[in-house]
Amino acid sequence: MKNKRKINITISILISICFINLISASSLGSFKQGECVSLYQYCDSCSYVKLTSIQEPDSTITIMNTNMTKIGTEYNYTFCNTTKIGNYRYTVCGDKNSGFVCENIDFSITPSGEQGIENTIFFVFIILLIYGITFISFFYGRNIPMTILGGMAMMFLGVYTINNGIIIFRDTLTNYISYLTIGIGFILSSWATLEQFDVI
Repeated sequence: MKNKRKINITISILISICFINLISASSLGSFKQGECVSLYQYCDSCSYVKLTSIQEPDSTITIMNTNMTKIGTEYNYTFCNTTKIGNYRYTVCGDKNSGFVCENIDFSITPSGEQGIENTIFFVFIILLIYGITFISFFYGRNIPMTILGGMAMMFLGVYTINNGIIIFRDTLTNYISYLTIGIGFILSSWATLEQFDVI
């Protein structure tokens, strides 16, 4: 009974891995908001490939019906309307193997061009580290140089998140958090600087 269960679990894992690989095969990846994306299609038996449509994150569909540029067996189209954050899908059709074949390919637009749980965890770790060093230096250690450096790091972090967002988020909330971070960093580093020169 135990062996049968182990075999079922192993088969389930293998099927999941294959399924994930099939899904990821039709995705270009993530790109930065506002930058051009090179839409790509490989076809070694096509004489042409057309970009027929692009679906934007808000479900708006733009009919393109444009021939992609052929370079050997690769087809390319440069798409620059990437102001909306989210998942895009484009459809390409061509005469693959003397037939008419269409394929949907996904890509995503994020404020930083990055996506994934690893990047989010790393970014949250950096935020907590900067806040932690600054607050511990100011409130508990009374370490003036570290408070000044931590406050400046908070201001830099705030400016960075205003421009790039927080991984996949860039909205009013992230701007509010960014301005709050800049303000706290400025207040703490200014206070520590005044203490350094015995002004307060």
